[in-house]
Amino acid sequence: MLNKNNLKIIAEIHPQHHGSMNEIKRMILQCKINGADIVKVQLYDSKKLFENDERNYLEITKNELTDINEFCKSNDIELSASIFDLKRVDWCEELKFKTYKIASRSVEDKELCQKIISLNKKVIISLGMYDFQKLGKPYEGNNIDYLYCVSKYPASLKDIEMPDFDNSFFNGYSDHTIGISAAIFAISRGANIIEKHFSNNKSMNISTEMAHVCSMDGNDLKLLRNIGESIKLIQS
Repeated sequence: MLNKNNLKIIAEIHPQHHGSMNEIKRMILQCKINGADIVKVQLYDSKKLFENDERNYLEITKNELTDINEFCKSNDIELSASIFDLKRVDWCEELKFKTYKIASRSVEDKELCQKIISLNKKVIISLGMYDFQKLGKPYEGNNIDYLYCVSKYPASLKDIEMPDFDNSFFNGYSDHTIGISAAIFAISRGANIIEKHFSNNKSMNISTEMAHVCSMDGNDLKLLRNIGESIKLIQS
């Protein structure tokens, strides 16, 4: 688990990349310049996951993932992924990923989750679709960090029941609200990990890329990094 008073910012660039490798690389550079620690993609078979072909253009192939990973290495920023099937876990292992993400919708896929956790890498799990208040933690492990999340696009500030992270099993917050105020509030309450979608154009309105509206852009990311680090300094 991440040490208290360290702040890790994860910039989720999927699905805001439009299926364009050029856009992916532009986004990675903006994330690096403006203070993200990790950029994250999503790896899935769209027909199996969504039961239609509408998001086929967003799928990242194994060769593309290798290219993205090399680009991240050359720009000194870590690449991570939300992974939705076992085959794509193997892709990431071949590339020696350090951090894995389990999305809210995959938490009850025990075979997938146990496979990822057993790799003994850092695992980040969002619980936006899981009744943690009734069921508690779905998995145990010293390599797991849990993120509080409300799985709406966008989530309203009224939907947020932000934990006291210092007295909770959550170590961070996956933010789907508009703007960065909720993320800043989470840091002030002890969150050590902030995950938020990233877009180079937050005004885009595409049904298969619905996270643009609740994304941060480069300016938002830079501000979040600066304010977040100031809060952590005060807390230390």
